[in-house]
Amino acid sequence: MNIKIKYFASLREKSQKSEDLLEINEKQNLSEIYELLRGKYHFPLTAKEIKFAVNNEYVEDEYLLKEHDVVAFIPPVAGG
Repeated sequence: MNIKIKYFASLREKSQKSEDLLEINEKQNLSEIYELLRGKYHFPLTAKEIKFAVNNEYVEDEYLLKEHDVVAFIPPVAGG
């Protein structure tokens, strides 16, 4: 199954890209996908420290993805 991953803030900086196309197993949850990419790009944050959105809606880790979903990994943002 193919999905699009969007990166924001520090994750975008660390990966040096704003998005990825990824082929996944339909049984992988969002935390597993994030941890796979965390290993690839050396993201400092764990899956428990970020928010997940699918197709512009916040979702929980166990959300069941569908073909061509757009997943966003959103790190915490500090303002000032």
